[in-house]
Parts: sequence; C-alpha cells; structure tokens
Amino acid sequence: MLNFRYTIAVVLFLLFVLFVPGLILADEFPVTIVDDFNREIRMEEKPERIISLAPSMTELLFALGLEDEVVGVTTLADYPAEAVLKEKIGTIVDPSVEKIISLKPDLVLAVAINKKETITQLKRLGIKVAGFDPHNIKESIELIKKVGLLTGQQETARVITTELTDSLTQIEQLVVKELQDRQRPKVFYEIWSNPLYTAGSDTFIDDIINIAGGINIGSKADGAWPQYSLEVLILEDPDVYIASPHSSAHKVTVEKIKNRDNYQGIKAVRNGRVYIVDQDIVSRPSPRIIDAIMEFLRAILPEVAEKVESGK
Repeated sequence: MLNFRYTIAVVLFLLFVLFVPGLILADEFPVTIVDDFNREIRMEEKPERIISLAPSMTELLFALGLEDEVVGVTTLADYPAEAVLKEKIGTIVDPSVEKIISLKPDLVLAVAINKKETITQLKRLGIKVAGFDPHNIKESIELIKKVGLLTGQQETARVITTELTDSLTQIEQLVVKELQDRQRPKVFYEIWSNPLYTAGSDTFIDDIINIAGGINIGSKADGAWPQYSLEVLILEDPDVYIASPHSSAHKVTVEKIKNRDNYQGIKAVRNGRVYIVDQDIVSRPSPRIIDAIMEFLRAILPEVAEKVESGK
C-alpha cells in the first residue's frame, strides 16, 4: 500500500512539473535571463566552460559547485584558495581578449567595472557574456539566482540564497531591536586615504552600513565614489571610522589613521572607534555578503554582532 501511494505521489509531482507554467527544473535548458545591463541572455544548454571577469563572480561560481567548469579567472581571484590555480586571463580592467578566445568559453560573466569595449568585442566574436552590477544586498542575492539559472545550478542557488536571506532577516531584526532606544551611529568608510575617497549612496557599501545599523555620511556627497574633504569629515564628525589595509599605497592601520594630521578631534578617533575591515570581503557582492555585513556590524553595533555570532 505504501509503495502504491509513493508511486501515485511521484506521478502527481511529475504532472505538476510538466504542466505548471513557468516552473523550471534545475538542469532544464534552454533558459533565458535579463542581465543588469538589460540584455537578454539565452543559454541553449548547460555551459561547460565558464570564464569569470571579476573575483566576486569567481567566488559565486565556486559556491555554486562549478569549479570544474571554470576555465579562466582574473589575476586577483584569490577566494576560495583553489581559484588561484585557475588559468589567468588578465586583470579586471584589462583582460586579454585573445586569451579568453583561446579558452573557448560557453559563458563569460562580467561586472560593471569591466570595460565596455571588452564586452562588445567578445559579443561580436559570438561569445555569450552576461553582465551584473548589484548595488545592494537584495540585488546581490538576485544575482546568485540568475547565475544559478544560467549555469544549471538553480537548486544550489536556491539553497544558498535561502540561507543568506534567513541570516539577513535575523541581523535586521536584531539591529531594529537594538536601535529602539538609541540613534544610529554616523559612519565614514575610507576607500582611499590621499586624496580621501568614500562610498556614496546607492552602493554596495552604503547598503551594508545601513543594514549594520549605521548612517553613511558619505551618502550626502555626489556620486557613487566621491572625493571627500577633511573639512567636511571633521564637520560631520563620524562616530565610527572604517577603512581597509588597501586604502593606501602603504598598508593602512588603526594607529596610522589615529596619527594623521587633524584626525585627533574626530569623535571616532577620540573614542577609539576606528576599525580595519577585509576589503576583499566587503567590496565583493558574492555569497560572502553576510560576512561583509558582519565586518561592519562588529564596528558599528558590536553588541548585535555578539548576539548573531552566539546564535541568540
């Protein structure tokens, strides 16, 4: 009787899959998506040779279990460790088109920082290119779903995005609770130190700061990555100052920031709230986006970070 019921259940499921409009199996091809540059990308079959034009895309491909399909990456692709062993096609801004062609890719994944001329040239040569430009966490999660669909890893993408969404919801709820009786700290994020550059509004960093409970003072400036004057920085007087070791030609440290001319009067410096984060994590919209949020959360609302890490 049990076997009969199981058989009926399987038959009903298959009928549901076959006749419900819009339902796509994990490995069903052809598939079509619209990328972040409003281009329709159609894959007739599962790509077996994929090239990544950015470290964030490389991380995503490996997270989706496509390490064997990845045949080329950029020079700065360093996560996971296995990515370092992959064939290099050049830098993010100056990849070798000749090298890409020689690797015979079925699919190339690009990002906004890649040169338009490179993408145009690849497309003219008949190479399939999908480009992405996520500006926030939500768009980064959608990116995972789209790449999962394009590469036949829809189910793996679903598992990853579900876990990320659940973690994000937990963090957001704890942040809201923590901020019920206090103001959001003002935060400054240093992209480059001399001249001073920061992250403006509608950027991945801006969204992370907001999710982590802060107010990004750089969002008042014009542009996505605006130059910022010391005078305005002192006037805004941030509660929290965050940088990375790579925001200078010479390694940036907390002590170096504290010892800069005219920085001693800034509230974040006076109160010992200067922090260094891992730029490779916080600047890449990849499956490590929760790690990126946690980097900022430890600086902005350390009490909440402790609760997240302890599972409370």
